[in-house]
Amino acid sequence: MNLFYRFFILIFLLISGCANRQPCTPLAPISIAVQRQNLIDNLQKAGVQIIRLGDELRLILSNQRFFVKSSPRLQVTSYRHLDDIVRLLNLDKNYGINVLAYTPSLANPKLNTGLAQQQAQAVVDYLLQQGLNTRLIAASAWQGQRQQKLGGFSNEPPRIFSIEIRARLLQPEDSQ
Repeated sequence: MNLFYRFFILIFLLISGCANRQPCTPLAPISIAVQRQNLIDNLQKAGVQIIRLGDELRLILSNQRFFVKSSPRLQVTSYRHLDDIVRLLNLDKNYGINVLAYTPSLANPKLNTGLAQQQAQAVVDYLLQQGLNTRLIAASAWQGQRQQKLGGFSNEPPRIFSIEIRARLLQPEDSQ
């Protein structure tokens, strides 16, 4: 009988505890502006440089922090930040996106362009797999001559080793 009474008391306590509980009030939804700022803050802490130029948003990611050295494979540690980029870009659903990859200038520019193209495509593939909602997206390598002008003087190798995501708000005439 002692076991029966313990069981009865346990059930009674559980039921009475549930009955005395105050109903939870749902949290107020976070505004899009606050969500956007939180995502931007998180990305900047991760070393992503964010530049807004008119209706264009540029996100500059370091190759060293996002890719396995000299390869198109994304580092597992970069997934969280790329997921934040997807959430940020999905706040405005009408973006056209261009992913540009910059690579170091080695002896063979064709190999650089190939690696840069693969890295840009890896970013595009990941963003799309994670649910990026966009009408237009392209992956491309920053070509050697343009890269040289940006990266350094004369024959010096460029100093820019990064992925740049350019997102531009599309107007209705852009889709025709």
